[in-house]
Amino acid sequence: MARRFGIDWDSYLEGFHTERPGAMEQVLSRAVNGHHTPYRWLARAVSARATTVLDLACGAGAMTRELERPGRLVVGVDISAAELELAQRRNAGPWIRGDALRLPFADQSLDAVVSSMGMVVIHPTSALLEEVARVLRPGGMLAFIAPTVRPVSPGDIRVGANVVTRLRSLPRFPGPLELTDFAATLRSHGMRKYEDGRERYRITIHSRADAELMISALYLPATSQARLNAAIAYLEREVRDHGKVDLAVPMRRILALK
Repeated sequence: MARRFGIDWDSYLEGFHTERPGAMEQVLSRAVNGHHTPYRWLARAVSARATTVLDLACGAGAMTRELERPGRLVVGVDISAAELELAQRRNAGPWIRGDALRLPFADQSLDAVVSSMGMVVIHPTSALLEEVARVLRPGGMLAFIAPTVRPVSPGDIRVGANVVTRLRSLPRFPGPLELTDFAATLRSHGMRKYEDGRERYRITIHSRADAELMISALYLPATSQARLNAAIAYLEREVRDHGKVDLAVPMRRILALK
């Protein structure tokens, strides 16, 4: 994986997911908009006719479980042994440890490829899309969600700015966050974008433990423990002063057809 921001992302991601398997799942499972989570939003995009589905960068399997239904085979693939071990303890799978840029599937063998976070974590994006296009059948669907920068409210900006000030860094990803000109990128790989939507989710922090969980799930490869502690302490003070604090989790969902 290419270096970005001067970071060895392969080593960082391996360490992050070995030390904190399931951390991202815990956060996204608690992010709500009405009565649904980002996982539910993504799962709803997958056609009931899709009977062979790949959950790419499946982590501990939250998205895989959301996709399950009678008559459908959902296979989770991830490069992290620790994440897959946790997934296996929760559900029989099937789970495969593998590289998203060299998927162990035949050409045109899958009805859908679904990923939460994979498009910003796996890099380079062009190589990933080439591999996704290879394994999708004609008419097959790519569906993914990723963090984005909007929509947010003025209150969201205030809280987020205070957290970032204490961290002295924004969360970072190996891939581009906003995926600009993505329709053209998809076309170059034989796919057509047909939906690009955004939703604002929120996570409510009620305690120091909640704050620790939230901060621990962020990709902050250049941030010291002292800075992490400062952000946690800020959130803890907000809870003490106001009873709770809401953190915005804006997400983007993109759907494409081959």
